[in-house]
Amino acid sequence: MKIPRITKQFIHSELYKVCDGYDTTKIIGKYSSKSTWNPQDIVKRLVQVCLERTSLEDICSTNSGPSADTVHKRCAELQFEQTEQLVNGWLIEVVSRLKFHPKTKVTLAFDLYNQPFYGNSSHQWITGTKRKKGTNYAISYLVVTIATQNIRCPVAVRLMTKDRLKRKADVVSEILDDLFVWLPVKRVLFDRGFCQESIIEVAEDRGLEYVIAAIRHGRIKQAAQMIQETVHALAQQAGINTTDSLALGRWLRQKSLDTYRVEHVSTGKRQKPVPLVAAFVRRRTYYKNPYKRASYGLFLYLTNITVSPRTVVRLYSKRWIVETDIRCINEFKAVTNSTKPQLRMLLYGLAMVFNALWIVYSTLIQRLNEERSSPFSSESLVMIKQADELVCIARWFLRFVRREILPQLQFRGGDA
Repeated sequence: MKIPRITKQFIHSELYKVCDGYDTTKIIGKYSSKSTWNPQDIVKRLVQVCLERTSLEDICSTNSGPSADTVHKRCAELQFEQTEQLVNGWLIEVVSRLKFHPKTKVTLAFDLYNQPFYGNSSHQWITGTKRKKGTNYAISYLVVTIATQNIRCPVAVRLMTKDRLKRKADVVSEILDDLFVWLPVKRVLFDRGFCQESIIEVAEDRGLEYVIAAIRHGRIKQAAQMIQETVHALAQQAGINTTDSLALGRWLRQKSLDTYRVEHVSTGKRQKPVPLVAAFVRRRTYYKNPYKRASYGLFLYLTNITVSPRTVVRLYSKRWIVETDIRCINEFKAVTNSTKPQLRMLLYGLAMVFNALWIVYSTLIQRLNEERSSPFSSESLVMIKQADELVCIARWFLRFVRREILPQLQFRGGDA
């Protein structure tokens, strides 16, 4: 059964309902008690900006309502902490409709997303970056996404200031405490930007399974060098060219020598041992030469999961769901030159809420269709499918006879 198409108008109306709740009036309305403006009008302006992927000036010039200057002024009156609380409250209200079973192993993927910033970099909420052209500064968001049961859905966001980047483990701990209230989290996935002993302690204190991409320093680097030397020695004995990473990786794959596990590796100054998983994984590059487009590299992961190294690599591959989620969120990203963190946070949070609404309603409709019982047995469904294929073939043959065979017979005439 096909999933019914979800129209944008329906999602728009649900998004307005979420943003027009009690929390919106309570948090936003109290900052301008003397004026007569309605907080819902400001939020609806921001919703229109995100959905149409344009600027406040363009929206306010075509529709009736508060002007762009009024929206900027009201957003600047908000406190940053409560603005962040409001956005995360919207996300929880939307995603909590999925209702996961308590025994479900919900996996969370963490990632830092950087928006390039052009302007005064002296603000506390402007951080540095080296990956964007034209500027060395960016606005950093810590995005958390559900990556389990074929579901990718954002559940939390934090704007990372310079102070928050220094105490990244405290921010992760705060997010997990908020999500534990309504979400059965069992596993967390981090990239190498979170390879810290404090992050490992946060996960272990809560009894979570974790997989972290390791940074090569200290004892981790020594373990990686030892594995590479062992692999190269075995490959040279077998007559394999060790300089060719593609040939080396294929040979390791055939001999089942592409994964290793080191039980005790220290990760920091406290010298706390953590299991290390090393795997030669095939990676794709963008060289013009087709021979160089595929190669094998040694990837390192810190984990406390007692499974095979191949399973650890497969689990960590789910972390890339958060990258896909961030790209989908950018489809609803508004255009603004504002230097106010409150407005930036509201616009990015509304884009996440729109993306989450779309995913939640698609998932709920799919679950509803799967729960409906079919009046036919499995054997009957197979026969019906085969009959449909035969009907399609018969119709195609009939069209072929009418278009190709019959005109030739009439042209030849007689008994042809």
